[in-house]
Amino acid sequence: MNFQSLRFRLTLWYVAILGIILCCFSGFLYLTLSRSLHQYMDAKIKGIADFVVASYTRPYSKYRLNLDRIMEEATGMRPTGKFIQILDKTGRIGLKSGSLGRFQLPVSIQSLKNASKGRVTFETNRSIGTSPIRIVTVPIVEGRRITNIVQVASSLEDMEEALHTLLLILSITIPSALAVASLGGNFLANRALRPVDEVTNTARAITSYNLNKRIRIKKVKDEIGRLAETFNEMISRLDQSFKKIRRFSADVSHELKTPLTVLRGEIEVALRRGRRGDEYRAILRSNLEEINNMTKIVDDLLLLSRADTGGVPLTKTPVDLSEFLSEIQVQSQVLTTSKSIDVYFHNNQEVRVLADPLRLKSMMLNLIENGVKYSPVGSRLDITLEKEDGLAVITVRDQGIGIPQEALPHIFDRFFRVDKARSRKEGGSGLGLSICKWIAEAHDGDISARSQMGKGSAFMVRIPTMD
Repeated sequence: MNFQSLRFRLTLWYVAILGIILCCFSGFLYLTLSRSLHQYMDAKIKGIADFVVASYTRPYSKYRLNLDRIMEEATGMRPTGKFIQILDKTGRIGLKSGSLGRFQLPVSIQSLKNASKGRVTFETNRSIGTSPIRIVTVPIVEGRRITNIVQVASSLEDMEEALHTLLLILSITIPSALAVASLGGNFLANRALRPVDEVTNTARAITSYNLNKRIRIKKVKDEIGRLAETFNEMISRLDQSFKKIRRFSADVSHELKTPLTVLRGEIEVALRRGRRGDEYRAILRSNLEEINNMTKIVDDLLLLSRADTGGVPLTKTPVDLSEFLSEIQVQSQVLTTSKSIDVYFHNNQEVRVLADPLRLKSMMLNLIENGVKYSPVGSRLDITLEKEDGLAVITVRDQGIGIPQEALPHIFDRFFRVDKARSRKEGGSGLGLSICKWIAEAHDGDISARSQMGKGSAFMVRIPTMD
């Protein structure tokens, strides 16, 4: 048996608690029974003593010299196991019952003192025979003076034998019950922890290649069931994370492989034969363009990687979005000149937020550049600022080709491109919207999009206001 196992500890605790309960109950039972028997014995001998005292002033006084006959006349039987003797007030024995024979009941100094004061005394004595006796000493008062003293005693042998038998039964029963309880506790622990073994075995069997494996959950919604559900949910999240990592790795490989392939091909072509200076310059310009693309991809990847680990600090300051977006509108004219696209800013109220101006500017320029890239020549791009339920809502709306509805849930995924609308011919690393999403969430906000094919797209950024 593994003494460090949870099964052993549960069984041990179960047996220990049960043992404490049984010992407490047995001790209470033994003490209660002992006290009850002693009280019963005291009441019985006190009743006999009271009857003997009364015999001196009542009709039984004619049998004064025969204590056994007094008891027989009063009870209809000769009492057995009871000893009676009568003393004078100095302690000398006057009468005693035949059951005492040649013995006499011991008289303590304390009982005589109590009797002289009219008090009743109960004592236990072991000086007569092998068994203890219980003695009651009662004074006989005639008028206002103590004339005699009555002592009645009874053997405690039967009572002690009963208590000893009870103690023996408890001594055998408690260990036997604990032995049975240990077996039952071990059985219950095994049964209760069986699902934990299943969780353990399943966890051991799961690797990065079979994250689709799950723990079978029964309908019972107990603690183990909730543990299994939580474990399955954790595996599901890990499965999704691994899929994203694999997809991300494949996308990174693809994104970097393309410009490297172009670079290699152009360099191989350039080395096949001698060329004029303008031809070499054209090849170098093309190479530089591909290198710039790779640099942009690597920079964006590093930014997102640092953001995932919390390594990108934000310097948040109060920002007036009305003034901020007005400046963005002016700066965006550089991005829209090539397509003669007009940028308009619509705002009818002052909105202040706590934000990092540099990151906020990067997000807005990303969204504007994205809108300009896929909008036709001569179209327009609208930026609106509204306030809804304590949120500043910034909307960038273009008149581009739009995004298919099935692609909308994925446009903020890394390296995701919609066919035709997100081709490499238009440039970009496929990470711009992912960066926008990170910036929005870093400001305790969110970003969403809606689109209609052929009529353009709108991106909404929501950030909590300072009000």
